[in-house]
Amino acid sequence: MLRSKSIQSIVKALKQVLCLLVILVSTQLAAQSDMLSSQYMNSQLLINPAYAGVRNSFSVNILSRQQWMGIKDAPTTYAVNVHSPLNKRMASIGGSLINYQSGPLQHNEVTAVYSYLIRINHNMFLSMGLSAKLNHYNIGLSSLDVIEDNDPSFAQNLENGLKPNFGTGVFLYSPQFYFGVSMPQVLNNELSNEETGGATYIQYRSIYLASGYAFGLNKNVFFKPSFLARIRSEASHVFDINLQMLYKNLFWIGASYRTNSTMAALFNIQVSRSLGFCYSYDFSIGERTNFGVGSHEVSLIIDSNSFIKRNRDRRFNRKKVTKKQEDKAVQSIRYF
Repeated sequence: MLRSKSIQSIVKALKQVLCLLVILVSTQLAAQSDMLSSQYMNSQLLINPAYAGVRNSFSVNILSRQQWMGIKDAPTTYAVNVHSPLNKRMASIGGSLINYQSGPLQHNEVTAVYSYLIRINHNMFLSMGLSAKLNHYNIGLSSLDVIEDNDPSFAQNLENGLKPNFGTGVFLYSPQFYFGVSMPQVLNNELSNEETGGATYIQYRSIYLASGYAFGLNKNVFFKPSFLARIRSEASHVFDINLQMLYKNLFWIGASYRTNSTMAALFNIQVSRSLGFCYSYDFSIGERTNFGVGSHEVSLIIDSNSFIKRNRDRRFNRKKVTKKQEDKAVQSIRYF
C-alpha cells in the first residue's frame, strides 16, 4: 500500500514537471555546444540550476576533462561549482566557473544560481531553479588553416566577446529517484565579424532530461541505472545510458554508453563522509575507434555540513527524532 502511494506521488509530480517542460520547449530549439561530462550525475549544477542545494550540504565540485587525447588542440574543460542551502530556509544559492578550450576557441563562463525547494510529501521534493550567466569568448580565426589565403572572414580574431544568458530548470527527487528538466542556456549566443558581417560562432540552446533510480540487491550492494538526454534540433540528439553499482557506500563502479558511438568506464570512491573522488575514461567504438585515444575526466566532490545549520524541513525524515538518529537519517540525494 505504501509503495502504491509512493508511485502515485511520483506520477503526479512527474505530470507537474512535464507541464513545466512544455513551457520550456515552447520556443524554437537549436543545436548546442554546452559542456560535455561523463560524470554529470555527480555534478548536475552544470546543466540544471535546480540542482543547487539538493545535496543538502555546502558542496564543491572540481572537474577536469581532457578530451580526445592524442589529437592536437583537442577540447579541454576545467570547471568549479559551489552550492549550498541557505540556513533554515528552503532556498539555495550557488555558482560555477567554466573554462573550455577547443582549437581556436576559448570560452569562459561565470554563473550565479538560485533555487527554491518545495516539499511534495515526507519522501519527495521538487526544486525549481534559475541561473544568470556571463560568457566570454576569444576565437583565434587568423591561426586557422584556410582553403583561400587572405580570406577576410578569417583575417581578424574575435576577442573579448561578452554575452549574457540565463537558464532554468526543475528537479524532482526522493531517496531512490530523481528526474530533472533544464535549459541551461535560454538565449542563442552569436558572435560575428563586424567587418564582413558574417556569423562566425553560434552557441545554441538545448533541453536536458536527466533521471536515475537506485535499488538494492541487499544491504551492501545497490544498482543505479540513469540516463541523460540532450534534445537538439540543429544537430542529432545525444543520449547517455548508464549503470552503476555501489558497494557498502564506499565506491561506485559502472559503465556508460553515449549514442554518438562512445562508451565510458566510471569509478567513484568515497574517501570520507565529506570527500569523494571520481574518474571516468571515454573511448570510441564502432567506426570511430581511431578518433583519438580516449578522454580522461577527474573530479573531486566535497560535501560539508559545518557551514550550514540543520534543517529537518529539507530532509526526507520529518519525524521528531533524537540527534543521534537524525545523523543516521537519509538527508540528501547524494546518499543513493
